[in-house]
Amino acid sequence: MIRGLHLILISLILILSCEKDDICIEGSENTNRITIGFLDYETKNPTGISLVNLKSIGNDSIIHETFSGQSIKLPLKVSSTKTQFLLDNNDLIDTLTIYHQSIHQYLNRSCGYKSNFIINSQTEITKQTGWIREISVIKDSIFNEEETNIFIHY
Repeated sequence: MIRGLHLILISLILILSCEKDDICIEGSENTNRITIGFLDYETKNPTGISLVNLKSIGNDSIIHETFSGQSIKLPLKVSSTKTQFLLDNNDLIDTLTIYHQSIHQYLNRSCGYKSNFIINSQTEITKQTGWIREISVIKDSIFNEEETNIFIHY
């Protein structure tokens, strides 16, 4: 009888001590990326562009080997207040420096945190060869990837 009570008690402890599975469902919210659009300098109309070897400074990997389109989404560094990208347009390379503030948002135990960003007005380009004419910050908060944050005029 005592043995049966021990078995029931141990079974009850084992059942009650189990946790729910912590799985972050695919498609859950992620850290937002900055959306950059490209405009023709004279007409101010959205224009497609071709870039090669798009790279973040301070990161050894290439983000895009080739890119062609009117807008691109790029990741910002969550552990820094500055992210720099080398933009190569037919061997003409300019550096885009984005100053930003990270805002971390707790999602849940399985997914952890996601980061949103606020772009500072100091965002700038360093013209090594000068294919970028100017940049304009349209929306300084990055809480949604679907809205364009910066336009590059070329």
